[in-house]
Amino acid sequence: MVKRTLYILLIFVLFAGCSTVKQGWKNFTAYYNTFYNANQFYDAGLERNLRQVPQINPLLPIRVHLPPSSAGLDEFEQAIERGSSILRNHDESKYVLPAIFLIGKSFYYRAEYFSALEKFQELQTLASGTLQQEATLWQGRTYLEMSNFNEGIRFLEVEADLIEDWDPALRAETDMILAQLHTALRNWGEAASYLNRSIEYVEDRHKKARAFFLLGQVNERLGDYSQALYAYNQISGIRTTYDIEFNALRKEAEVSRMIGNYQRAEYLYRSMQRDDKFFEYRNELQYEIARTYQLRGMPETALDNYQLVLRDRRQNPSPVTQARSFFGIGEIYRDDLDSFTMAAAYFDSAASVRVDQALLPVGFNARELAESFGQYADIRREISHRDSLLRVANLPPDELEALIAELQRIEEEKMQEEMSRMQSERDRMIVAEPADTVIDAAEATTHGFLNINNPAMLQDASLQFQAIWGDRALADNWRRRADVSATRFDQIVIRDESDEVIEIEPESAEGGLFTTAVDLSDIPFEQDEKLVMKKEIEDLNYRLANVFFLSLDMPDSARAYYQKVTESSFNEHLVTMAFYSIAEIELLRDNEASARDAFDSLYQKDPNSLYTRRIADRLNVEIELTELTEIPRIEQQYFEVRSNENETPPKERAEALLMLAENGNSDSQRARLLFEAAQEYMKAARFESDNQQIIREWFERQDETRRMRTEFQMLQDSSQVMLADTTIAEDKQLFWQNIADSTFAEPNFTEGFPFEGAYWDTTRSILNRIEQYYATSTIMPSVTLLQQTLRKPVIQQPEEEMLIDPEIEEFIPDTAESLISTCEELGISMDFDGGMDAFMRTISFPSWTESISMRGEVVYTFTIAPDGTVIGYDQVSQMDRSGIPQSIENAIDQLLIFTPHEEDMPVRCNLTFPIDL
Repeated sequence: MVKRTLYILLIFVLFAGCSTVKQGWKNFTAYYNTFYNANQFYDAGLERNLRQVPQINPLLPIRVHLPPSSAGLDEFEQAIERGSSILRNHDESKYVLPAIFLIGKSFYYRAEYFSALEKFQELQTLASGTLQQEATLWQGRTYLEMSNFNEGIRFLEVEADLIEDWDPALRAETDMILAQLHTALRNWGEAASYLNRSIEYVEDRHKKARAFFLLGQVNERLGDYSQALYAYNQISGIRTTYDIEFNALRKEAEVSRMIGNYQRAEYLYRSMQRDDKFFEYRNELQYEIARTYQLRGMPETALDNYQLVLRDRRQNPSPVTQARSFFGIGEIYRDDLDSFTMAAAYFDSAASVRVDQALLPVGFNARELAESFGQYADIRREISHRDSLLRVANLPPDELEALIAELQRIEEEKMQEEMSRMQSERDRMIVAEPADTVIDAAEATTHGFLNINNPAMLQDASLQFQAIWGDRALADNWRRRADVSATRFDQIVIRDESDEVIEIEPESAEGGLFTTAVDLSDIPFEQDEKLVMKKEIEDLNYRLANVFFLSLDMPDSARAYYQKVTESSFNEHLVTMAFYSIAEIELLRDNEASARDAFDSLYQKDPNSLYTRRIADRLNVEIELTELTEIPRIEQQYFEVRSNENETPPKERAEALLMLAENGNSDSQRARLLFEAAQEYMKAARFESDNQQIIREWFERQDETRRMRTEFQMLQDSSQVMLADTTIAEDKQLFWQNIADSTFAEPNFTEGFPFEGAYWDTTRSILNRIEQYYATSTIMPSVTLLQQTLRKPVIQQPEEEMLIDPEIEEFIPDTAESLISTCEELGISMDFDGGMDAFMRTISFPSWTESISMRGEVVYTFTIAPDGTVIGYDQVSQMDRSGIPQSIENAIDQLLIFTPHEEDMPVRCNLTFPIDL
């Protein structure tokens, strides 16, 4: 009995133990499966996230640890949910710390950096050994992504010293993060130190290659080009991504070029150009070869190679390459060929290319240079024109007569060619009907006898008659052309101002053409006219000197033109400022003796001027101010002008103030008098036009536009905040994205502009004069405000005009036509297999278009070179910049080329892209 009882108890104990073991096994499998699934989701998200590798911009320091992309967000969310389940339900398991680590990394790749930082800090507190080191490393990565560079450096440097027995690979990665943090703060020396001591311990080959690339960039900024070459060269021995390999070779060639090893640079570029692996960059490498020739001092060869880049039909240059090529050509014309007009045109072309400024090198100031050299070209053209007129005015009578005869001959030849062209076109366009049409017209009754009741048919018949007989006179023997003048198509009719006919010039007996008159009205034959023109040239010389000195940084050329002003000496005030500028230039050169000579001339010319005192202070020269005997006279005259305000009209007061300004004793006085003269002209304009209501409505429109622009900007700012929130619904995200991509449509202010007329133009001219000559005056804020108010609104043209000059006209697209033909009308079509339909199928439109149905069109104006390459384009239709036009433009930049045309210069035409979504 006792034995049976013992057996029963033993069996009960065995069954109870098995039940406990079974329950423990179930718990183990539960949290193991949960962690396994969380890890699977994390790995899947990580694979998708790392697949989106950003393209390298070699102009900026690259990242060794790539920032998170927007892919894999859902997988990371699932990993966070399953990892959190372990922390809630299995907080005693061995998977708690790995789950915390996995959750932190998932938050990191979802760009939820504050949550990630909390998890890594929690892990650092709970863990030890390798896991604690990884928690420290990932906190540094998080600070890097948060752009909290100083805190990241402080944290990593403190924690790295506290941890003992670092794993070499983890310590190397931590040092690389420190290097990237110092790079962001431009601490190049510290960055290079951390990279040099960590690269050899990096195990991941892709990170090692990127670390060498960053080290090369850092050494470049330190000016250590030999170490930069070494770093770039090390990448060739690492099996890495195509992008890193290409840019490393390119940077190696670039640094070789920096140290003057042009042969090595050209060899590397040409080797890459021959490598089929780099075929898609062949055009960019051709640009680098051209740039190498330019820096090597071979401008003609560089120009030829730049043209190869721009005219490559097989591979259109990217916008960046195109802009840099135009800029390089502009530099050659500026620095080597001394053709500033051509330089201005090419700088303008470079500035007109739409490209992200971050992709362009430092110092790419194409817009600024285009404006500066454009000013030079305009002023130089004005000077040349006036010099030519003065030379003509001073010719002996016989030479003047010969010149006029030659000009007349040239004009007659041009007229003959034009008339021949018009006659040829008329012969092609108007063909006389057969003779039986006259009989049909006589027998027709619908429109009356001879169709006298049908204006359209009468007009056609008249043109047909003129095509055969011309505009014959209603006179006997009209067939005798010796007695009758030519047709109206080759006659010239002279009319007076009231449009009354004064004279009809007959054809000449020899050539059948009238004698062409040469306009001599601009030639200054009288001494007074010559004096006025010489003053204008002096003023232009001073302006040109300012452009050289202040805008183009060419003090030698500036000094030459300032010297011309001092030699002509028509305007005493300009002479004073010219001597001052010459002294400034000599002081910048540290040429004190020459500066002293200029100061002596300045002191003799105007001892009391502000410019004299400035140079005296810089030369440490004591000067004595002479008695200003003119001040009371000018003050008295000013008092007389102002005391008679009620008796004299504004125009007379303005003219009196201008006269006083010419004789002013100081810059501040002259600027003030000119400003008051401008105000008086404004009063005269308002007094005569009686347009107070129009002006009031104009300002109300501007106030309303400013209010709407501010509200729009606030809405766009809100869109950036909303788009940063990853939890908003897709329809809301689309709504805010459309707002972010939108642009404010400026109203057309050209209609109803109230400040038109002679007085308003004079006001603007005086304000510009103050800005040009008295820019440092205390009155300038008021002048600037008034200039902005009176500035004529301009309708933005589709494409900025470039300077049209005879020597560059063949390079410049024709922008004078008010109507632009379609490409089809000009016989130009896109050179793309399958035509427009196939081209549109290659376009990747924004994702938000997938859920809508949309039809429309986008029209672009293209400037097309004779070989069919696209020089430039601009959207002319009104479709919002919501992503669709940008998608089309991306395809245009990459794929579009046209069939060659027969013109010798670029042509412009419109092309319509149909949208069917």
